[in-house]
Amino acid sequence: MWFAVEAQPLRYTQTSPRVLENVVTIDAAPERVFEVFATAENQRDWFQDFVACRWTTPEPHGVGSEREIELKILTVKERFLAWEPGKRLTFALYASSLPLVDGMVEDMLFEPMGAGKTRFTWRVHYTPKLFIRPFHPILRVVFGKMFTASTKGVAKYITTHDMKA
Repeated sequence: MWFAVEAQPLRYTQTSPRVLENVVTIDAAPERVFEVFATAENQRDWFQDFVACRWTTPEPHGVGSEREIELKILTVKERFLAWEPGKRLTFALYASSLPLVDGMVEDMLFEPMGAGKTRFTWRVHYTPKLFIRPFHPILRVVFGKMFTASTKGVAKYITTHDMKA
């Protein structure tokens, strides 16, 4: 069963009532970090609770492309709002298997730092559903830990994987 999530526009990244933010430095060029996110490369290795990624629109992927991300506790449907290789990757949720949010946009920025490094910023903008708001502090901790672990996980994955290549 799917619960509709109001598909937010890109400007929601400046108006959302709630934001989770994680920032990490990754020992790889912005284009490489972008590629890992855009293709969901070995996401099971670095994204906590990840099960599967299913593209529901054909290649080439870009703005307007859609996919489903299945996690252990929920599955979401995403539509890409920004697709700027090596710079920005942003998508809005438009459906979820659990009714947790009225709106949600994930915004990822890839900033070059020189010497082949990237400052990676992952912001999750969201509006919790009204009936969830009493539990929001607990859920914010749970999901905040998941995104923090995943941000650190992608940095570790890219560093160790690319060193072996």
